[in-house]
Amino acid sequence: MGGELDERVKNLFLMGGLRGEGALSCDFLKMFFIEITGGENFIKIYIPEIYEIMPQKKIYLLRAGFNGTKFQINDKLKEEINKIYKLGLELAQPKAVCDTYKIETIPTELIPKSFEGVNSITFFVSTLGYEIDNYISNANTLSSMLMDAWASEAIEAFNESIDKKLRKDFGKGTRRFSPGYSDIDVRKNWDIVSNLLKTEIVVVNKETGIITPRKSTVCMIGWYDE
Repeated sequence: MGGELDERVKNLFLMGGLRGEGALSCDFLKMFFIEITGGENFIKIYIPEIYEIMPQKKIYLLRAGFNGTKFQINDKLKEEINKIYKLGLELAQPKAVCDTYKIETIPTELIPKSFEGVNSITFFVSTLGYEIDNYISNANTLSSMLMDAWASEAIEAFNESIDKKLRKDFGKGTRRFSPGYSDIDVRKNWDIVSNLLKTEIVVVNKETGIITPRKSTVCMIGWYDE
């Protein structure tokens, strides 16, 4: 993954929109952000270190339907499991876009009831890119199933890494939240990606809220302190 960074950086300059009004800078790990300037606005695309998308092996196996380390795995299956883990790291093109907004600038329909009392909200979208999707669609049944499981846990590991960095920056906050749960409709994914973050690292179906690439998420965290 690291060897392709220069090419990925070049490609990222052809992607993404500009940040919306009322935004506060997402300052964590500035050294790992690419800033794309455009007048007074900018977008920050976060490129993670490889360890940030590495799920625990036992969690990967559980997601794939195996009973963790207690499941008896023969050598051939073990070889395939390890191969897919390594291949996932090679195929993944992880990136995220993040911004933090003052509560008064955010449309009320994007604020969960559980965020009552927060002063600001960080919204971020994360993705593993299209190559993972392509592999899952075209591989044999076993390899596809394993890659799907690996990627599901890899995007969760990525989100957890972002979550921890944000909390280090902002302090006390809410639980991480995604549209489609509780009182925020999944179709609000489109509003967040298109109107707030204004990025094209993912595509959201406006009618359904479904995101592509498939291994992508939209998340938010509310903050209680200024």
